[in-house]
Amino acid sequence: MKIAGLTWWRNNYGSVLQAYALQRVMNEFENIDYEILNQYSGKVASVDNFYHKIKTFGIRKTIHRIVWKFGTKKLRNRNLALQKFVDENLKTSEKHYKEESIDTANEIYDGFLCGSDQIWNPELTTLDSIYWLGFVNPGKLKIAYAPSIGIDQVTKDQKEIIRENLNTFHAVSCREESGRNLISSILGTEDCETVLDPTLLADRTVWDNICPPRRFNEKYIFVYLLRGTEQQRKLIEMYAHFINLKIVTMPFLDHEHINKYDRKFGDIKYWDASPSDFISVIRYADAVFTDSFHCMIFNCLYHRKFYLFPKIGAHQMNRLTDLQNMLHISARMLGDNATVRDILSMKAIDWDMVDNIIKEKRVKSKSYLKKALGIA
Repeated sequence: MKIAGLTWWRNNYGSVLQAYALQRVMNEFENIDYEILNQYSGKVASVDNFYHKIKTFGIRKTIHRIVWKFGTKKLRNRNLALQKFVDENLKTSEKHYKEESIDTANEIYDGFLCGSDQIWNPELTTLDSIYWLGFVNPGKLKIAYAPSIGIDQVTKDQKEIIRENLNTFHAVSCREESGRNLISSILGTEDCETVLDPTLLADRTVWDNICPPRRFNEKYIFVYLLRGTEQQRKLIEMYAHFINLKIVTMPFLDHEHINKYDRKFGDIKYWDASPSDFISVIRYADAVFTDSFHCMIFNCLYHRKFYLFPKIGAHQMNRLTDLQNMLHISARMLGDNATVRDILSMKAIDWDMVDNIIKEKRVKSKSYLKKALGIA
């Protein structure tokens, strides 16, 4: 059975790695031929992609994105490293599908799977986007695997559209429990399941096999802040000075929120890390500070001592708090008035318990997929 996956699989480490993970898991199933449907216009650095971005975002935002990606050699190298990993590791459809012609994919695939990542977040994609699988012909398999809806409530109109979108799905799931609750209330059933993000669904051996050797010989703190504040970075500096460790950081990760303090923050600036390097630098860190959902996941997989900074907006926080609650991890969040003493006094994580929870939920999540695919 040939299945097409619709998800985000470019531009940031988490998106690329979750796409890779689901690809690995799906192709482990017998008689399943899974590939990622290529909804993007060419490579990141291409003329057709440039015109596609102008049409989607407008000239001003497009130029801003180009400057962010390619404005300096260091940023170019980062995006080239991301693209190289995609080219070498992701199995994507040979054909590029545009929204107006994506229905032709019905001629090739027996079914379609949407997820993971925030593909259902109304603040990031429209409710008639391809990620709701509205183009799929009747009778074709329609599965949602761990998409994130990213909000706590919807308007009456949004509720009606979402219900109409999902009524034709064969199986519906969400990545966060809060998302499952919202979807269930919209559908009026308990059919929506909470399943693991693909990066947790894949066995750790998948990541061990692509993780390169330790990149830095000295002990270090790794800082992966998509946004964050100058105050948070200064707190990390005080902590690093107190325990006498270097700071490894990846500057300017979010093109919509450039923190100028990143210019001088960190002892080692790791600009050109590939997704594999991203895993490695987490795996061998003495401690990690982050506001990233997927960075948090890899800390859990590799039992790293980590600390969280809050996301901006309650719905953005759900990803972090839901994961923390699911794994029964003691509170890791550092507030605005946090001190070095607060960091030092934070309770250690029971990694045996975390591992057992992941194993149990991995079995249930794979069972959901097999049942949805009709191979249980």
